[in-house]
Amino acid sequence: MRRTKTLVFASRFFIVFLSIVAQAVALMLLFYILGQKYAWVQIVSTVIGVLLFLYIVNKDQPAVYKLPWVILILLAPLVGIVIYYTFGNVKLSKKQMKNFRHIYDEHYDDYYNQQEILSKMQSQEVKGLGTVKYIRSATSLPVYDSSKTTYLKSGEEFFKSLCEEILKAKEYVFLEYFIVEKGKMFAGILDALESVMQKGVKVYFMYDDVGSITKVRRRFNKELCALGINARRFGKFVPIASVIHNNRDHRKIAVIDGKVGFMSGANIADEYINEERPFGRWRDNAIKIEGQATDSLVRLFIQLYNMAGGKTLNETDFICTCHETFSGGYVLPFGDSPYPIDTDHVTENVYLDIISRAEKYLYVTTPYFIVDTNITEALKTAVKRGVDVRVVVPQIPDKKAVYLLTKDTCKNLCNAGVKVYGYRDGFIHSKTVVADGEIAVVGTANFDFRSLVHHFECATLICESESINDIYEDFNELFDYECVKYNAHDLKINALSRFIKSILSLFAPLM
Repeated sequence: MRRTKTLVFASRFFIVFLSIVAQAVALMLLFYILGQKYAWVQIVSTVIGVLLFLYIVNKDQPAVYKLPWVILILLAPLVGIVIYYTFGNVKLSKKQMKNFRHIYDEHYDDYYNQQEILSKMQSQEVKGLGTVKYIRSATSLPVYDSSKTTYLKSGEEFFKSLCEEILKAKEYVFLEYFIVEKGKMFAGILDALESVMQKGVKVYFMYDDVGSITKVRRRFNKELCALGINARRFGKFVPIASVIHNNRDHRKIAVIDGKVGFMSGANIADEYINEERPFGRWRDNAIKIEGQATDSLVRLFIQLYNMAGGKTLNETDFICTCHETFSGGYVLPFGDSPYPIDTDHVTENVYLDIISRAEKYLYVTTPYFIVDTNITEALKTAVKRGVDVRVVVPQIPDKKAVYLLTKDTCKNLCNAGVKVYGYRDGFIHSKTVVADGEIAVVGTANFDFRSLVHHFECATLICESESINDIYEDFNELFDYECVKYNAHDLKINALSRFIKSILSLFAPLM
C-alpha cells in the first residue's frame, strides 16, 4: 500500500514538472517558428540574449554562479533565456520583501543588552566574537548570554524531546519543516499536538510544497486544517514556470510557547528516526534551545509563515516575556535567505569565518559537498596552518549524481591533507561545524550551492557552551566507531563517471 501511495504522490510531481517543461519547450518553439517566419523575431531574441548575457556578467555575484548561465546563453540562447526566466533570478513584490526584511530591519540592541554582551565577550576573548559581529551586521539578530543549548545527536533523540516538549505546551506550537511524510514520526507528533489542542493550545504548521511533493497529497494542508491546525504550504508548487520553485524553505524549526525551540537537520519522516532505511543507517542531529534565544526562532518562523499567505501573525503575540535565565555560553540563532532578501551568503560566510579562525581542529559533517573554491581553499589553508581538519560525508548516497561531485571535492581535499571520512553503511544528514572546543554551528545548511545560495536556511551559532563538548564527543564517536577514513584512492571514480562529473561541474551552482 505504501508503494502505491508513493507512486501516486510521485505522479503529482511528474505531472507538474512535465507541465513546466512543456511551457518552456512551447515558448522556445514559439520563438523558433516566429523566427523562421519573421526575421525581426530572430533579431529581437538575439538582442535579448545579448542583454541577458551582459546583465548576468555584470551582476554582483561571484563568477562561479554566473558561469553556467553564460555557457547556456552562448551555446543555446533561446534555451538559456527560457531557463533563466524560469529558475535564474528571484523576483519579489515590495510586500514580500517588506515581510522578509522586517526581522532584519528591526533592531533590538537595547532590549537584549547587546553592547553589554559584546563587551563581555571581548573581555573574555571569546573566539566567536568576530563571527557574532558579522551575523548581527548581516541579519540584525541578537546574540544571547542567558540561554541554554542541548545537543541531540540523533533523529531519535530529537523526536523524543520534541514530543515531550509539545506535551508541555500551554499556549502555542510552531512547526516548520522542509519534508513531512505520514508514518511513525508524524503520527507521534500529531498525537502530541492533538493532546494539547484539546486544552486550547494553538498549532501553526508549515511545510515546503516542493520538499514534500512526493510525500503527501496536494491538499495535505487542508487535511491538517480540518484537524484544527493552522497549516500552510510554503511556495505552493503550481505548473507554471516560476523562479520561486528554486528557492525552497529548507528550514527546520520548532517552538513551544516561545520558551523552548529546536533547530535540526531532521525533517518529519520515518527515515530520520531509522524506522525506514532507504539509504542504510541514517544519522542526524538537532539543537534544543531554552531561554531568550527562542525569540529569534519565533521571528524566523513568522518571517516565512507570513510570506506563505493567509492571516498575518504578529510576533509580539508570541514572544515570551518571562524567560527562565540560564548561565554559560553565547547563543545566536540566525536565518539565511536567497538574494535579494539577503545580499550576503550569510551561512557560507559564517562557515568561512570559523574555518579561517580555527587553530587546533575543525570538524565538519555534511551530506553533500559541492561548493565554490572559497570554502575548499579555506580548508586547505587551515591544514597548512596546522589545523586538524576532518570532514564526514555519507558512504551511501541518496542522490548519485550529486555524490559524484561530493566525491570529487573530497578527493581534492584529501590530496591537500584534509582527513575525509565516510559514514559507514549509511547516510549522514547532519550539518555541523565545530572548532577548537570554543565555537560550533548546528543547522540546516549543507555545504552545497542549493543551501548556501538558493534556499531559505537557518542555524544556531554556539560559543563557549557545554553543548560544544557534547558535539566534540559525538564527532569522536563518529571517527572511532561509525566511520571509515578515506584516502584519495578510495575516492577515485571511473572514466564514465569522470565525464559525467565534468559536465555536472559546469552546472553545479544551479544544482
